[in-house]
Amino acid sequence: MLVEFSKKFPEIRKKILKPFLFRCNPNLISMVALLMASLAGYFFYANFVILASLFVILNGFFDILDGEIAKAYGKTSKLGDFLDHALDRVADVFMFFAVALNPGIPLWLGSLSLIFILLVSYMGTQFQAITQKRLYGGLFGRSDRTFILFLFGMGTLVFEKSLYYGTVLILVLSAFTFVQRFYVSYREIKKG
Repeated sequence: MLVEFSKKFPEIRKKILKPFLFRCNPNLISMVALLMASLAGYFFYANFVILASLFVILNGFFDILDGEIAKAYGKTSKLGDFLDHALDRVADVFMFFAVALNPGIPLWLGSLSLIFILLVSYMGTQFQAITQKRLYGGLFGRSDRTFILFLFGMGTLVFEKSLYYGTVLILVLSAFTFVQRFYVSYREIKKG
């Protein structure tokens, strides 16, 4: 959802990120994003959900920033793309495994959410392996997950079970997106 919004209104994204663009190795920014995810994971595990949520949104911000820096300064590369996607998966594991271990989340719910999150990403890379195009489509991608995790984590300020319901939402939407991407991939393979 957010990816589609960003494609329709790229000027908004550029305006927000412009003050943060500076010449550096974008892979370092990818590492900072991973550090933010690690801290988010630790704080989810330790049940400091508000603090964890702030690090979740910082992870999302740095994950966007690395690509924008690479584009702005002509530093895009296959290695950078590989690192970005690989570190995103590690970040997902750090954050969502920790959510699964949070005292307010049943282990089965957090684990199942993590499995479907990884399956959604797997469908994207499998599609790329077969078609040479990356599949970001579907109802619920990484930016959406990050935003929902942040939003429902912050929601614990007013409703204690907010993180639980956010995890349920992430599970349902990730499962739907997995099926959606599976179908798109299956159709594309059958054509070829």
